[in-house]
Amino acid sequence: MTARPRLQRALPGGLRFGRDRRGPRPRGCASPALRALAAAIGFALLGAPTLAHADDLQQFELGKTRFDAAEYDEAASRFASMLDPAQKPCEPVPTSGGAPCRLTDVDLIQRARTLLAASLVALKRYDEAEAEIATILRQNPSYSPDPAVFPQEVVDRFTLVRARLRTELDAVAQRRAEEERQRRIAEQKAKEEEKRWIESLVKAASERQIIVQNSRIVAAMPFGIGQFQNGSTKLGWTFAITQAFTGGASIAASQVLDYYESFDQTRARTEDRDELFRRKQITFVINQVTFGLWAGLTVAGIVQAQIAFVPQRVTIEKRPIPPRPALRVVPTVAVTPDGFGVGVFGAF
Repeated sequence: MTARPRLQRALPGGLRFGRDRRGPRPRGCASPALRALAAAIGFALLGAPTLAHADDLQQFELGKTRFDAAEYDEAASRFASMLDPAQKPCEPVPTSGGAPCRLTDVDLIQRARTLLAASLVALKRYDEAEAEIATILRQNPSYSPDPAVFPQEVVDRFTLVRARLRTELDAVAQRRAEEERQRRIAEQKAKEEEKRWIESLVKAASERQIIVQNSRIVAAMPFGIGQFQNGSTKLGWTFAITQAFTGGASIAASQVLDYYESFDQTRARTEDRDELFRRKQITFVINQVTFGLWAGLTVAGIVQAQIAFVPQRVTIEKRPIPPRPALRVVPTVAVTPDGFGVGVFGAF
């Protein structure tokens, strides 16, 4: 009868890799550490985000129990089966008989492959063990087994394989760093685009377009009214001021001319009548010139307003938008087998 190779390493809580030399433990009796482990597994199963992970964990534990019992050949067989791409994925509902299936949980896959490598090292199948270690490092170049959990021989094998694959692992690390940088850039770009999209939505919600239909009749009015209707504010003010000035000057000159016309010339001296006549002529010229300028500016304003006529004009009207929802913070208390935790929960 051949002796089974064995890895001995003490674990926290008194557990050891390998078979207990004191003999098998009676059924129905379990150490406090094993009971704590079973309770932790139970809570993990209850709190797992999906049922698929629960069955992955069941398959992983079936192999780990063989490894803990120093049944390394059986453990290696089970881990190799659950890592075999040809196997069917584990079902959402755990199987009662523990039929072999392929793991899908990324964390459990890495742990299972590490235990497979440790089992192969214990069986002196170093080439196969190093192949599994190489696969682990290619998938996670920064991975290193915990020296407190695995024997030094397993840690040394990881060190040797890592040194042999240094160039390849550095290239993988650089490629993944670049991919991570590109992912962060893409996330930042997506956040900026979402921010601009939200700002555009807020702007669209806070503004309302009003379409005003313009009139040709209004465009034929003087004093820049047609320009104001077309949206040419500066040109409208130009026509309004110049037409008002020339029109006002023409009206003032006509009033002065009427005054001179009503003046009693019979009682005035000869030189006074000559001066009065000269002033009347000057006032008459001013009246004619200012009236002509007013008429010309009025016609020019009407013609320009008709040529540049805008059938409709769009105006923006501001309107209020609903305020942002307030952040509600609710304290929470969670009770666990190891104690309790206090936290806060925020909701928008």
